[in-house]
Amino acid sequence: MDEDRLLNKRMSRRTALSTGAKVAIGVAVGVAVGGLGTYFATTAITPPSPTPTVKKRYFWGDSPYVMTDEWYIALNRALIYYAQYVGDTVLTLDPRASQESQNKDIRYMLAQGVDGIMMCPCTEDGAVAVIEEAISKGVPVVTYDGSANTKKISISILVDNYKIGQQLAEEYINRVKKVEGVVFVIRDVAENPVQMARARGFIEVIKKQGVEVLEFCGYHSVETGKKATTEAILSHGKPDLIMSTDLNKTLGAVEALKSLNMAVPKGKEGHIPVIGIDSSPSIMPLFGEGLVDLVMDQPNLFYGALALKCLRIIKEQGEGALPEIGQKIISDPTKKPGPQSDGSYNLFVEDIETPKGVRPFKDAYWAPTICAELHGHRWIVCRAVAVTPENYKTIPVWSNVVAPWFYGE
Repeated sequence: MDEDRLLNKRMSRRTALSTGAKVAIGVAVGVAVGGLGTYFATTAITPPSPTPTVKKRYFWGDSPYVMTDEWYIALNRALIYYAQYVGDTVLTLDPRASQESQNKDIRYMLAQGVDGIMMCPCTEDGAVAVIEEAISKGVPVVTYDGSANTKKISISILVDNYKIGQQLAEEYINRVKKVEGVVFVIRDVAENPVQMARARGFIEVIKKQGVEVLEFCGYHSVETGKKATTEAILSHGKPDLIMSTDLNKTLGAVEALKSLNMAVPKGKEGHIPVIGIDSSPSIMPLFGEGLVDLVMDQPNLFYGALALKCLRIIKEQGEGALPEIGQKIISDPTKKPGPQSDGSYNLFVEDIETPKGVRPFKDAYWAPTICAELHGHRWIVCRAVAVTPENYKTIPVWSNVVAPWFYGE
């Protein structure tokens, strides 16, 4: 598993979804830094209620991988609502997947006097110097949805992508009991360690069913995913299962089946199951149509809020107050935070109500879990959750909050 987590240096992630998936989040556009838009994400969003008594207000820097798709925008929106709840201010700068730009942004944040930095490094090695520079100046760094190759990071918050691939296969097998025939795996390029880890985890489990696995590169977009799936079917015939390593390729696989007149709803003869990793607002209706059977989703709504929570712990209690490597982590708001009598560590995000009645932290499906080690530092190994035809309408994943948050629906 370690080999897959450290597969390559490049931390390729979600690039933009389709044009229709790009939305504005209502933050105020400020000054330009290094040619990039700077988002001062504190005043443009109506704060949630109630607001607790605040001991101290902090000023945090936030550098996501990109802010051009709804997945990251939803992550950031949840972070901003939580920051407002605790009385903090967050400066979010969009590096647009450029490590050079991210390095400039981090240095700008340091010049502005941030109390701490949360970030998704664009590359594992390219972010090391600027992270260590920040820490040398007494500014703690917490990463989410990614990490960097340095032990100086206080803690990283992300899923185990190899394990998500395994979980997807296991969940599907549990639902259908037996998998036979030919399985198509539609993934990204081999240089993408995240998606390669997902594919390898899935293949390891599914191959035990005695199936034939064929891998195809669908690159980054819906269109390239559609093209790869179409060509695979035309070359190798009808598969018995299609697995995709991200939401774009899941959508692409369904579009390919539609174009080939092979999109048969679940429960009818000729149905080709499509499963994948990550949901999206475009994928959710496909469950209702019987064209998508299962996806595993990350707890991205919790990433920023947990990062902020950890930064507050560091500032107020020191890094040593974070969960220890090897320690079990629970999320129970009825118990005191921190170490418990049974040896576990309680870390939770309060169940706040945000505008439009959305409660993004109601179901802490990221836990229970463990604090593992990654690149020599702490790692909260967040759990994924299965989105199914039975729960897709109600499960509080990001895809079910973007409509009221972004569109008022």
